[in-house]
Amino acid sequence: MTNGNQLNKSLSVGHVVATVGLIVGGFAFIYDLRESVAIQSFQLENVEDRLERVVERTDDQFGEIMDHLIRLEEKLDSMIIED
Repeated sequence: MTNGNQLNKSLSVGHVVATVGLIVGGFAFIYDLRESVAIQSFQLENVEDRLERVVERTDDQFGEIMDHLIRLEEKLDSMIIED
């Protein structure tokens, strides 16, 4: 006679191996994920540094362009005043 509970209390080697495999796989996944996050963080820092250098270079070039425009404007003003 059964009372409706069909639970088997035996523990097979396959279940133990599968459980250990899942645990090891989980730890490997977490380790790979942490490694990937560290690599992405390092790459992000490099991109930020490059972006800062590009902004500085662009600002310097803009300053040079403005200086050239001011000189050209002064030259044009002097040519107009001479006439």
